[in-house]
Amino acid sequence: MAQLRRAPEIITIAKNLGLQGDDPVAAIMQHCRTRVESWLRAFKGPINLQRLHQVVADRLSIHHVVVSTDQELDDLITEYTRRGELIFRTLRDEFATGTQAITFKLTHPGLGARRHLAVIDGRRERAARVFFGKRHEDSHLLSLSPAQLSFVFRRTHATRANAEEALMDKIAGELAFYPPLFQPDLHQLQRRYGRPCFQLVDDLRDSVCPEASYIATAIAAVEQNETPALLVTARGSAKRGDSGTPPASWALRATSVKASAPAGRVGLMVPWNYRISPDSLIYRIFHDRFAARHDHADERLGTWASSDGSRLADLPVHVEVKKNDDHVLAMITLE
Repeated sequence: MAQLRRAPEIITIAKNLGLQGDDPVAAIMQHCRTRVESWLRAFKGPINLQRLHQVVADRLSIHHVVVSTDQELDDLITEYTRRGELIFRTLRDEFATGTQAITFKLTHPGLGARRHLAVIDGRRERAARVFFGKRHEDSHLLSLSPAQLSFVFRRTHATRANAEEALMDKIAGELAFYPPLFQPDLHQLQRRYGRPCFQLVDDLRDSVCPEASYIATAIAAVEQNETPALLVTARGSAKRGDSGTPPASWALRATSVKASAPAGRVGLMVPWNYRISPDSLIYRIFHDRFAARHDHADERLGTWASSDGSRLADLPVHVEVKKNDDHVLAMITLE
């Protein structure tokens, strides 16, 4: 987060919005929250996540188009070039070279049409990011100054290496699972189980956010939880900088770790790329091809040790595991 605050492009975004203070990330995030809150106050009628996303799209004058097949992409290009939006001729090449979504300011929107069109590539493996991709494109418009909105043409790449894209993902995370709407449902559904679990993720997708991917919903369920919880993705990986063939440090590691705020307060944590203990259910499920694909167990986190001999806090935890083709997803909560 400190590195993001110091990034020149983030400082520029804050400056263009007329925001001041030592933390441009916090200022931009609050600016976006304030805009959304004002739109919700003006909205009359019942509100849920789906309706919120409609309100945001209406206010930003953005229409999302998802292309799910190559033919849909070709048809979209043909349709909009016929309308005089000649920039659409480049769309196929843009997607072929790593762009995951593009937002255009239309030059010929038509009477009553929205001014911005976000085209999101939902073909093949990119389908899982469509829901979040829509919110990411909204975030770009939400954080632009009025002057910048006159020149909108934005690419979102599948690999988000720059600070601006990282910030947009943070804003999109709040939009996708807007806490004032998501948390009450999360808390109510969690009462059935007493702790975050994978069945809770299924329940949330069924009743609260059916468009969201499983992993995005699981992350939101953990990060917005009021109990100490971690969501760990474990897969084969090496230490950074180990370029051997095969790398000498290759092991099952925590390649992604998401945490609730209470987890940090009680010391429940797994560092990024930390080696998974052979004593853990996560390790056993990953390496045993005959093991159940979904299981749970009580463990001590202190059995996890790094190569230098240091260990994690010796907390009693409950570990629930789901095995996928090339990785294991684990929900870790205090026992």
